[in-house]
Amino acid sequence: MPSRRSFLATSGTLLAGVLAGCSGTILSQSPDGTQWTASVPEPTSLSPPCVTNGWLAVGGYHSSQSGNSQLAVFDATDGARQWDIDLERITGLTASDGRIYAGERGGPRGAQAQIYAFDASSGEQLWTQAVNNLASALTVSDETLYAANGSLAALETSDGTLRWEQSSIDGIDFTVIAAPDDQLAADDTAVYFGNQGGVVALSPSNGTLLWAWQPENWPSTTVGPLPVDTHVYVGADGNVAALDRTTGQLQWRSSFGMDARVQGFHKTESSLLVAESTAQAPSGTFGTLYELSLQNGTERYERRFETPVTQTTSTLDRFIVGTDAGRVTWVDRLSSFEQAQTTISSETFLLGAGDEQVFAQTTNGTLYALTQPS
Repeated sequence: MPSRRSFLATSGTLLAGVLAGCSGTILSQSPDGTQWTASVPEPTSLSPPCVTNGWLAVGGYHSSQSGNSQLAVFDATDGARQWDIDLERITGLTASDGRIYAGERGGPRGAQAQIYAFDASSGEQLWTQAVNNLASALTVSDETLYAANGSLAALETSDGTLRWEQSSIDGIDFTVIAAPDDQLAADDTAVYFGNQGGVVALSPSNGTLLWAWQPENWPSTTVGPLPVDTHVYVGADGNVAALDRTTGQLQWRSSFGMDARVQGFHKTESSLLVAESTAQAPSGTFGTLYELSLQNGTERYERRFETPVTQTTSTLDRFIVGTDAGRVTWVDRLSSFEQAQTTISSETFLLGAGDEQVFAQTTNGTLYALTQPS
């Protein structure tokens, strides 16, 4: 599962010479590992690139009309542009099982947003449905699309039928405060939402509360929930917690200091990789990658980055870590002496990933398709 994706607050300029509308080419000064590049809309912080069945979906703003958005779809293998469509304002984006789902702000009868479902290959609009939330957070599980930010709604992926919608439950609302793909997750047993006080798990069938973990000393959840095997992992500020997937009971908790901020994590067969940034005095400015025991959260290895980690994503078997210096690192385990790296630039960009590819969407309108450099 992809982890926290946010803009990199950096300075500088990207490589020039990208022609508007071009795709499938490799720039002469492209980062190591570049497969192809394409021209794309300027990214929004809510819509990282996503992949389904070999099709890559990218959303963003037109540079000349910041209020209008565009959804563009490419062949992930060679970068050929398949189709695109203009929308008023994209609020969220996800892809699954050959379909692409996009939230658009506003809708009929006073709705906060409407959700579109498209066939990823042809661009055919399959259905649209209005919801009473901004549809910033979108995720798919077991033929159900979940949408959140103001409420939490469950829709049938087949035709968009609204199964249920909860504005709040037991005084807990569903406001997105961080990268949306990191506050909402689902499987066939529950839909999980990370809120300002912890995590809640709801029934996929009717939206009733299954369990809630709301400790007194937990900051707003900004990374996760990540349900894997028997646990749900969540992060907030400099904390990571592992919860029982069935009951929500705390299994272990690790802290990395008051100035730290967890930016993402990735589960391997034996460890939990955690990326954090420290960008406040008196600790200084840097990033750290930890490898924790799945059993009790104790630290096994640690690696320091010279600049803060700002975002992460995951392929099938690699943790992808980006820093505000434009460095992108592929990690499988910290005990490895060397880790593959490439440098995008000192510009802002968003990271997304497929099974093996990594995609970087930059603010100058360039999309890089990357594989792990040798």
